[in-house]
Amino acid sequence: MREYVVNLFEFARTGMIAEGDLPVQELPRMLTEVPAAVPVTERLAVVFHWRAQGFEHSEHRADGGVAMRQYLRLAVAGDMWLECQRCMTPYRHPMATETVFEVVRDEAQADACLADDTLPEAIVGSVNFDLVELVEEELLLALPLVPKHEVCPEVHASLVTGADGQAEQVPEEEHDKPSPFAALAALKRTPGSGGK
Repeated sequence: MREYVVNLFEFARTGMIAEGDLPVQELPRMLTEVPAAVPVTERLAVVFHWRAQGFEHSEHRADGGVAMRQYLRLAVAGDMWLECQRCMTPYRHPMATETVFEVVRDEAQADACLADDTLPEAIVGSVNFDLVELVEEELLLALPLVPKHEVCPEVHASLVTGADGQAEQVPEEEHDKPSPFAALAALKRTPGSGGK
């Protein structure tokens, strides 16, 4: 497993940038989210690209002085295999997240930031900060609560049953609903509707 351990305070102070590609097998908690039905070759193809950038921002204090606040911007993107909760089949779910964190010295500062919802999320920095661990945390937080296709190829038999307890054939949504454009075209063709 590749390591991206940095001094986060120095990373922010100098405006450093780090980026890379992480296969899902290097993210053990994300790996457990991949459905067992996904073939090994497809599972190994899941890769997330991430980019971290540190920066500082000056802020005027009430006493007239200037304080430097440190930040980390983290962006992560990639496609993740999940199991659709409607049709119970695996599908590729696009994921993209970008977060700005304030880098603080201790938990007390982090709690103070948490109490003020006008401030960005805070993370406690260290001289041995693991960027990969933060990448995985962000991906886990970005997972949908109820994974599902936008349009399922079919509905799982366990979700739809007929009056006799047998599974019914469920037509696709597109076939069930008439097109609003078709209805409009029919209206325009009706005599006296104003259409030509």
